[in-house]
Amino acid sequence: MNKGTLLRGIAVLGIVWAVVWGVMAWSGNKKATPEKVTELIEDAEFEDWSGEDPASFLSERRKARLEKLNELGDVMNRLDLRQQEQVEENGDAMSLFLRLNPEEQSHFVGLIVEKRSAAFMNALDEMKPEERKQTIDRAMKALTRGSNKGALDQLIAKNPQVIDEIVNKGMKSFYQDASAEMKMELAPFLNAVGKVVQGFEQPGREGL
Repeated sequence: MNKGTLLRGIAVLGIVWAVVWGVMAWSGNKKATPEKVTELIEDAEFEDWSGEDPASFLSERRKARLEKLNELGDVMNRLDLRQQEQVEENGDAMSLFLRLNPEEQSHFVGLIVEKRSAAFMNALDEMKPEERKQTIDRAMKALTRGSNKGALDQLIAKNPQVIDEIVNKGMKSFYQDASAEMKMELAPFLNAVGKVVQGFEQPGREGL
């Protein structure tokens, strides 16, 4: 093999490895993990706009914040149930939620609660009240076994009748009447319902 051919081979190999490294780096940046969620929230550096009138801020700033929320929502919706549970347990998403203004809160809830939980809410509503109650009881037991038990306690403390209302009215009906904050607080419960509906929480099993 002459020197020119060897150099060309090395150059081609270098290009191939550069492409492979680029794909790996891109995939790493796009990978959905709880750590990625925390990173996005920290990097976004959301100012506290809670209680503020959105009209008091420049449209460019409002648009930029919504774009960051959309990016965050895309990553969170690609997490599996266990990863979603980890995000809920570390409290980063709720901490961010409390810094948003009412318009942003509704947008964020639509992105990360309604979108990923719609199928679970439909599944609950298609059940008869007795079956729905059994499913909800199993979801509550799943929550009490995990480190996210505080989410259930907080939910019931704010509305002691929440479970009965969901059983009797249906999940979607209750959800539609709830405030944005209540919807956000329902996220751990809906995640637990998802584990039951998908068969990860069977009687006698410890779940995921």
